[in-house]
Formats: sequence, C-alpha cells, structure tokens
Amino acid sequence: MNQQAASPSFLVGTQQSLQGLAVPKLSRDEVIPLAHEELKRFLALLECLNSDDWQQATECTRWNVKDVVAHQASHVYGLADFRETLSQFNPLNNLEYIRLGMNILDAANQRQVDKRVDWTPAQLIAEIRDNTEASLTGRTRFPFLLRLMPIVTPGYEQKVSFGELIDNIFTRDMWIHRLDICRATGRDMVQTADHDSRITALTMRDLDAHLSRKLGGRSVIYRLTEQAGGEWTVGGNGSANTQITLDTFDFHRLASGRMTYQQALEQHLIKIDGDESLGKLALQHTIVLY
Repeated sequence: MNQQAASPSFLVGTQQSLQGLAVPKLSRDEVIPLAHEELKRFLALLECLNSDDWQQATECTRWNVKDVVAHQASHVYGLADFRETLSQFNPLNNLEYIRLGMNILDAANQRQVDKRVDWTPAQLIAEIRDNTEASLTGRTRFPFLLRLMPIVTPGYEQKVSFGELIDNIFTRDMWIHRLDICRATGRDMVQTADHDSRITALTMRDLDAHLSRKLGGRSVIYRLTEQAGGEWTVGGNGSANTQITLDTFDFHRLASGRMTYQQALEQHLIKIDGDESLGKLALQHTIVLY
C-alpha cells in the first residue's frame, strides 16, 4: 500500500523504544484536527469507489462496504446532536437485536446499518458530508456530565467513558473502517507519519494499559513497520528482551479482532524474537476497543 511522505510531529520511537504509557494522551486541542483529517480522508476514499466496490465483502463479517459506510454515517450523524447519540446507544431502542443474541454495541451498530439498508451510496456520502461540520462541533459541545458516563463494552476489559468514545475511539473506528474498505476494494490506504502514526500511538497507549495486567510486570517490544508505525515497549516498566514485529496495518487488524494471533502466525505476518511464550501471551491479549 502506498505511503505519502511527511515529517512526524512527535517521537514514535524509531531509534529507541518508547514506553507505551509515555505516549501523550489525546489533548483537547488534537481532538477536532485528528477527527477532521480522518473524515476528509474517509470521504475522499468513498468518492473514488465504483458501483461494484460498494458490494464487496469486508473483514467485518456481517458487512459489505456499503454497510461499513452506513455504520460510519450513523456515527457522524449522531455526533451532530448528542440526543441522537444517546438514542443510538439506548439499549431499549435496540432490544430487537439484543434478543437475537447481539451484545449492546453490536446491536446499536446493526440497527443503524439496517435503517440505511435501502439508501444509495450517494445518500450515505451526502449524510457524512452534510453532517461533518456539525459532528465536529458536537464533539466540543457534548455535555460534561454525559462525557463522564461509562459505556458498556462487551468483550473488552478497557473502561471507556462517553467522552473517550467520541474524542478518540470514534476516530480510530473510522480509521480502521477506512482500512477495511481499502482492503476490500484493492485501494491504497493513504497514510502519513503525523496523522496515522498518532492514531497508532494512541492505540498502543491503550494496549499498554491492558497488557500491564496480563504480563505480570514483564515487557515486550512492538515494532510496527511502514510509515505509520514505530516501536513501543508495553506491558510493564522493566527491560524487554522480547520483540514482536509486524506490519502496522496487520497490528490494527489483530488488535481490532479482524484476525487472531494464531492466524497471523500461520500466515507469517508476525515475527517474535526472544521469549516466544511471552510474545504469544502478549499477542493473545492484543485487544483494543475500536
């Protein structure tokens, strides 16, 4: 996949491994520029798709490309009005899907996709474009007390507030779905060392918080190749003698559950140097909320 040259705006650890929790938290000043850039890239990708592309299957097993776009359109629309966001995530509105065995998050997402099942690609693109500015403003105006409200995240130990969801995870989610569409349609994933590396670094920060409870104080080094990558020590404060090397995009596919670590190893997408059992333990728990 193609990369576009750019200078990184912060250290991602190309010469020395950066401790995962040393990655700066997402600042309030970053939220809108990061989300705006991702929205711009997502729309640019959609506008170059042809009619056949929209029906291609993605690694999200229930969804094709059109479904993925519908899912993202619902998020953009929801952020334009916080009452719509609350409505989308209200379990009472999604009981039909919950009764089918879906967890709370899957039910909320599938309901929004199904509401748009008869929409054309042009209508989905228009919904995203027409609500882009309002959705960015909505992030800044989301009520403070609601930002503190915890979100139920089935299958993840990570504790997430509504504020973290709309500031960080929604942008990460759009990023990984942009990758889904690129992989499904054979398009190049546009990436730069500033925007995409920052999203990867924030993902690694969340992973570090998760792995510190799994590795018993031991550490491993993740070395992610390609322009949006870098090198991070995660899991503990001690020195690490185990290194896991993989492509940045494959890291996100693994961390988001699009493939298992066993599949990645079988496909020779991952290289472990050092303590192999520790590396596999870390990979088994390479799980982050998208």
